[in-house]
Amino acid sequence: MPLLTPYVASRTDELPGLENELKVDFAPGGPRLAYRNTRPEDRDHHGNLWVRVSESTGGRVLYDCMNVRRQRACMEDMLCQVCGGPADRDRNGWLFIDWRREGSPPTWPERSITSMPPLCAEHVRVSVRQCPFLCRAEYVVLRVRKPRLYGVSGTLYRLTDTGWHTSERDVLSAYDKPRLPGMLASRLHRELRGVTTVGLP
Repeated sequence: MPLLTPYVASRTDELPGLENELKVDFAPGGPRLAYRNTRPEDRDHHGNLWVRVSESTGGRVLYDCMNVRRQRACMEDMLCQVCGGPADRDRNGWLFIDWRREGSPPTWPERSITSMPPLCAEHVRVSVRQCPFLCRAEYVVLRVRKPRLYGVSGTLYRLTDTGWHTSERDVLSAYDKPRLPGMLASRLHRELRGVTTVGLP
């Protein structure tokens, strides 16, 4: 059976912006990372700068990599990561899959932090069947009453005498902490609160 192409999956010809497009922006709160030619959609309402990435319907599908824009849209608007339509919700909450990972809280899956968008009832079963990672992981299907927007993760740049340079990757920046001025965000995260483990719908 051919693999279904998830809406959030990236493609080989969807390319991120170049580092030489970045500059130092001297904002009222101090220097911060910015693009040389700024666009209104570059920043979210928390002030985080987001990776620019091209969109394509061609190229090879990268099943283990999510497109930045589509992942963000699914997490913001609670869309299914497989089809891009509305995620499933009932009286027990939204439909998610989560798995135990290094750094998971002792209460897991309660209060788990995830960058994986929710799912619709039709495609949660497809995800479990076709995702090679889930075949190896301890996962659960969840209903989540309060999937709270938690923060962003991405590459952290450090300001030097010659401009911005990569400092750390996969850094998580929570919304309830001071914003990191050198953050280039590539993932939106939610904290799963009020979870109920359920069977496949």
